[in-house]
Amino acid sequence: MDHRVALLLAPAAIAGLIAVVACSSAKTSVADEPDASTGIPEPVVEAGIEDTYVPPPPEDAGPDPLVGCTKDPGAPAVVVNPSSATDPVVGGAAAFTLAKALDGFPATGGKLSVGIRTENGTIRCTLDEVAAPISVANFIGLARGTRPFIDDKGKWKTGHFYDGLIWHRVVPHFVIQGGDPDGLGTGGPGYDLVKENQITETFGTLAMAASAEVSGSQFYIVVSEGPDAGPEAGAPPAADYNVFGTCETVTAVAISNVPRDRTDSPNTPVHMTKVEIGRCP
Repeated sequence: MDHRVALLLAPAAIAGLIAVVACSSAKTSVADEPDASTGIPEPVVEAGIEDTYVPPPPEDAGPDPLVGCTKDPGAPAVVVNPSSATDPVVGGAAAFTLAKALDGFPATGGKLSVGIRTENGTIRCTLDEVAAPISVANFIGLARGTRPFIDDKGKWKTGHFYDGLIWHRVVPHFVIQGGDPDGLGTGGPGYDLVKENQITETFGTLAMAASAEVSGSQFYIVVSEGPDAGPEAGAPPAADYNVFGTCETVTAVAISNVPRDRTDSPNTPVHMTKVEIGRCP
């Protein structure tokens, strides 16, 4: 299984943007070289400033984006063999169902939603469980702690995967991207996803990043208003990625405009202080 983490390809129309392709190992510098499919150079991946951030307790995580929603009471404990040589989920990502992801969640109506708190504000997204059941189940499972993943010691575990991770790639008029435990754009949960619901993307689209394979954890929110929105507006990503929801965009746009380095990583890390699941009216 390919455990490399894939990244999203930026459009050439945006000045200074370059294609980002998965590295074979985390925290490895990659010299500029052409991508075989585009001829566009890759960026240099750098370690950057050490991030010693620790997620705050829930009461200090900032405003709640899921007010009025049925909230997650907490996932039941999932027994995992930490030394498993393969994915503890029998059958892999395609076999991890929404029922498994939502184990212990109240059986109520409403739209499956995710609330993402950050230092720059909150983002609320609606998840499309019908069109992208595998991607939605995987995201919920990682966020709640029902989907096993590999930690930095190479052991399988469960937990709130996304809490404390950074938005490692922010590009105005294109996307903000996160979900890499290494914070460099080369990490992941130890598995890939299958392709599904690869459709036209618009402002606010929520999708999984990909190159050769669909990333098991890295995702992005589209902040491209489309090429007809003005001279600075770029085209959104092509229909080559798993679309699994739509998001509010005010905070996402604000994050996309923070000062960043030549790898499009924020100069001052912007974190997902807390990522929660709910069912909302």
